[in-house]
Amino acid sequence: MLKKVHDSIQCLQYQLRSIKEYKPKYILADKAYDTEKIKKTIIEETTAIPQTKKHQKTGKYRTKYRAIFWQKIYNYRNQVECVNSVEKRLFGGINTSRNRKLQIKEIKLKNTFYNIDKTIKNFKKDRISTKPI
Repeated sequence: MLKKVHDSIQCLQYQLRSIKEYKPKYILADKAYDTEKIKKTIIEETTAIPQTKKHQKTGKYRTKYRAIFWQKIYNYRNQVECVNSVEKRLFGGINTSRNRKLQIKEIKLKNTFYNIDKTIKNFKKDRISTKPI
């Protein structure tokens, strides 16, 4: 059985490849991810600008990017958290796979099923109309 570890410790290891592939402009995260190591990796290895709340006052990268914080962009984090919440309600919040590779696949499958579910619901909503043709 795998040892439970906070996901902020694993985020760089598993997310950096996706970040490099999709090249986002911003990385939205809460204060759990406001570590010097995470900010250093984001800044040095990607083109994204980290958008985390300014909780820590020390550290080279924290002080450098403190001025580049836009609350309007950070507010989009609520939408991301909403999607995470819906996925947990629909598909369960427990990852049942035993090894790391399968856990990542399970998360990706849940994301794919969520996107399919959302697409079907939007399609049905657009097809069913009370307006006369």
